[in-house]
Amino acid sequence: YNSNHTLQDLGNYRIPEDVRLNFDLNQGKDKSGVAASKILQAHRHLDMRPLFGRELGLLPYVVAWLEHFAESRSDLKLSSIFEFVRAMPMKVTDGVVGKAKGEKRKLNS
Repeated sequence: YNSNHTLQDLGNYRIPEDVRLNFDLNQGKDKSGVAASKILQAHRHLDMRPLFGRELGLLPYVVAWLEHFAESRSDLKLSSIFEFVRAMPMKVTDGVVGKAKGEKRKLNS
């Protein structure tokens, strides 16, 4: 999204509606918002696998990005978080359960 070239006009050609929508988006001043909008329009699903190398370290950033740019796409938010959990179930459970230390309780017979 840091390109210094932004397509804004095709002259007198008949422009398809999806291309016209991108032209309209290009007029926005918030370029990271424009980039996020284009990503969300083009992808029904975001592949989280490239981020797994950092384990759960990137998950808070993914959630924050989705909260900021995809607030109306709860399906996308949930599926993205689910991919992390599915790929690293033990990391998730160790992070939640492993930190809880308590006394073992005896069962009353």
